[in-house]
Amino acid sequence: MRSRRFAPLGLLLLASCSSLPFGGEKPRRPEEVPAAIERAERQFEAGRTGEALATLRQARAVSGLAVETRAQLDLKIERYADKRIQELSEPGSDPGELAELLKLNLPRQLAVTAGVRAARMRLEEGRPYKAFKLIKQVDKQYPLHHERRAAGEILARAGLALADDPWNFLGLFRRRDDGIEVLEYLVVNYPSEERCDEAYFKLGVVYAEDGLWSLARQRFEDLVLNYRGSPLAVQAEALIPRMRLLAIQSPEYDRAQLVQARVELDTWLERHAASDLEPSVRIDLADCLRRLVESDLSIARFYRRIGQSFGARFHAQRAVEEARRSGDEALVARASTLLERIPRVAALPRREVPVGSIQVEAEERPGLEDLQP
Repeated sequence: MRSRRFAPLGLLLLASCSSLPFGGEKPRRPEEVPAAIERAERQFEAGRTGEALATLRQARAVSGLAVETRAQLDLKIERYADKRIQELSEPGSDPGELAELLKLNLPRQLAVTAGVRAARMRLEEGRPYKAFKLIKQVDKQYPLHHERRAAGEILARAGLALADDPWNFLGLFRRRDDGIEVLEYLVVNYPSEERCDEAYFKLGVVYAEDGLWSLARQRFEDLVLNYRGSPLAVQAEALIPRMRLLAIQSPEYDRAQLVQARVELDTWLERHAASDLEPSVRIDLADCLRRLVESDLSIARFYRRIGQSFGARFHAQRAVEEARRSGDEALVARASTLLERIPRVAALPRREVPVGSIQVEAEERPGLEDLQP
C-alpha cells in the first residue's frame, strides 16, 4: 500500500535525476561546464558531431560563465558546426537537418552557409518552393549575407521551374502562382542576378496568359529598361506595344495609348528591321493603325452629326492618311467616302483671346472636350 502511495514521488525523483550533471546531462551551473566540454570532445571524436554540438550549446547557455570559458566554447561551437554542416551536405543527407541549424543562433557565416546549402538540396530533390522559403528565411535573419550570389541562382532556378509547372488543384492552387511569387521576390531582392532578365520575361508571359495585360507590359518594360543587352530585350520590346493594344478597351477614349503603341512599333521597326520578329510587329502596327482610323472615323461622324464640319473633315482626313499607311484598301475606301460627304468649310477667322492682361490671337477650332459620341 505504501509503495503504491509513493510511486509517483519515486518517478518524479527519477526524472529529476536524469538532468543532473553527473549523469551526463544538461549543465546548469558554471562549475558543471568543464565536464560538459570534455563530454562534447569525446562525442566529437567518436563521430557524433550533432550530439557534441548540442552539448556545447547547452553549456554556452549557462549563466555566469567566465570570459575565457565563453571564448573557448564559441571556438569549439564554430568548429563543430562547420564539421556538422559538411556532414549534412553530403549526398543523401536530410536537408531538413541542415535547415535546423538556422535556428541554433550559430555564427552568421556558418548559419548562412547551412541555410543556402539546405535550399540547394531542396531544389535538387525537386522541391523548389521549399528552397525559396529557406532562402527567404536566410535573407530575413541575415540581410546582405555573403551567399547572395548562390541564393540568387537558386531562386532563379526555383522560380522558373515553378512558373513552367502545369500542376494545379481543382484550378485553385497552381504551382505557377508559386513561381510568380518566387520570381517577383527575385527581381526585387536580387536585381543583379544573371537570370533576372529571364525572370522578368517569364513574369510578362505568365501575366499575359492570365489576361493581366498592363502588368505584363510593366514586366517587359522592366526587362528592357534594366537589361538592354539581354537577348530577350528585343522580343520584350516588341511585346510592350502588343500588351498595350490588348489592354485598350475603347479606341475613342484610349487614343493616347494607341498613339503610344504606334510610336513604340515604329521605333522598334527602325531599330530591328532585320529581326525575325519583324512580320509580327508589322501585323501589330497594322492593327494599331486600323484602330486609329476607327477612332478618327467615330469622332468625325460625331462632329458631322452636330454640324461641326471643320472638326469632321479634320478627323476624316486624318483617318484617310492612317488608312493609307495601314495598306487596308477597304479602310481607305470607308474613310475617303466619309470625307467626301463632309462639306468643305472656309478657314475660320482669327480672334483675340485674353490671357491675363495679354491679348493673343487664336484660330477658332472645335473643342475636343465634347467628343462623347
